[in-house]
Amino acid sequence: MSDETEKLELPRIDGTTTVASTKWLALQTIDYTDQEGKARKWDMATRTTKQASDKADAVVIIPLLKKEGVCDTILVEQFRPPMGKPTMEFPAGLIDKDESPENAALRELREETGYVGEKCKVVPQVSRQVCMSPGISDETVHVVVVEVDLDNPYNRGTPMPELDDGEFVTVHRVELKKGLRTVLDDSKGVPIEGLYLFSLGLELGLDMAS
Repeated sequence: MSDETEKLELPRIDGTTTVASTKWLALQTIDYTDQEGKARKWDMATRTTKQASDKADAVVIIPLLKKEGVCDTILVEQFRPPMGKPTMEFPAGLIDKDESPENAALRELREETGYVGEKCKVVPQVSRQVCMSPGISDETVHVVVVEVDLDNPYNRGTPMPELDDGEFVTVHRVELKKGLRTVLDDSKGVPIEGLYLFSLGLELGLDMAS
């Protein structure tokens, strides 16, 4: 192999060693070669539930609650031990084995919020895989936009979540086009980055359209 061909293949991953592991997470050290041909190491966390390198770990759901004259979304607030405080997030959850991102999104939405999303009349929109925190983890997710028909009898009133043992979630229904960033700025919970970027993008989009 020529030096030029080898250079084109850089940077590359040379190997991965598991340093420690618990039920849900593993700490690994990556051996890799950088763009200049230097051998380097990098520590990362990975989920023990990871099915394959080309499969996303989880889904993040953007719910669109709709009926005539209404377009709201749902945020979930929950205590996150690594943060030591509550966070504000879109509903989210792991993709089960052999489960599609669409079905995972509909299941997690129902379990975390009680709302039932549309699957037939309006098919959920699934993004490509996106990374979450690539400096410390190989976790990837699909962002799934799910429409919720508020005229559906299952979605009337205050739907009841189906939470797992030890899971405590406060559901917030928020008007999508007005004040989403204000809700996040005024919240005691720390907004997750993707949600806050979404609120900024929505605000900028509305400003540009006006």
